Amino acid sequence: MNHRRLTLMSMSAALLAACGGGGDGAEAAPSPPPPGPGWAPLTAMPAGLAKFGAAAVGARVVTAGGYDTLRTVLLFDSAANTWAAGPTLASGTDNVAVAELAGRVHAVGGEARTAHQIYDPVAGSWSAGLVSPRIRFASAIAVLGGRLHLIGGWNYDNTSSASVATHDVYDPVANSWTAAAPLATARNAAAAAVLGGRLIVIGGRAPGIRATDQTSLASCEIYDPVADRWTAGPSLPQARSGLAAVTLGGRVYALGGESTPGGVRAAVTRLDSLGGSWVTMGDMPQAVHGHAAVVVGSDIIVMGGFTGASDAVGTESRLCWRYTPPLA
Repeated sequence: MNHRRLTLMSMSAALLAACGGGGDGAEAAPSPPPPGPGWAPLTAMPAGLAKFGAAAVGARVVTAGGYDTLRTVLLFDSAANTWAAGPTLASGTDNVAVAELAGRVHAVGGEARTAHQIYDPVAGSWSAGLVSPRIRFASAIAVLGGRLHLIGGWNYDNTSSASVATHDVYDPVANSWTAAAPLATARNAAAAAVLGGRLIVIGGRAPGIRATDQTSLASCEIYDPVADRWTAGPSLPQARSGLAAVTLGGRVYALGGESTPGGVRAAVTRLDSLGGSWVTMGDMPQAVHGHAAVVVGSDIIVMGGFTGASDAVGTESRLCWRYTPPLA
């Protein structure tokens, strides 16, 4: 029995359990941890996912891919608090960069290498976009000025593993990719967000991607699109990779991640201005890395991730949370 079949069987078993199947005597799923202030549990995903991407289109969340090279797409209706299966990706992927732009979801790279897959929620289907000019694996992604920015990542070379500093920008109007200024520090598994008209790339790991050839980073870099230049930003209180980041209410929130050495983190930190320092918030209900976070309205929705260190197959979380940050 091959790995793909095992993966599909595990996904099917999780779906059956989520629907109450499995027969008499099936063990009950463990109770979720008690949430702290601002956190509320949402309906769990049909199956655990890690190292996937997610984006919000209005009140609906779209996930894409997952470890190991999944074609899985899930749709979460935040108003109804329900999950449903979506149309599968043409190319399975994990460590994929996903973002919403102009009402469509873009999934770039990962195990799909240079593939650029675009989801139209109105048509309910995926189409092929203009391929990335280079392999994009474990890259950070953010939307600034109506363009997709893909930053950093891994060189996709198991014999000479290394992070990359490259920075490519996709313009949907011109349907073109252009190269922009590279990072000062090559990194993969970083997060990216937008604040004050600039990009901030947060944490990550270097020089490699494996548990044996990398260390998590606390450093952050800020990109000025007018000057096409990166400068040093405020460092995280603790090095983290495989974290998620979003912008809400003019503030950046960095959630979870893995510290190498150190283990999986439930940390939440907030940045109010690019010239300021990170503020430590209350922890997430669960320590995860390789998870996803999106903004819907005035809330942050956090889902999935590995609860075990590195590529801890079998620890993919199904849990989904709504986080309403304090106003102060």
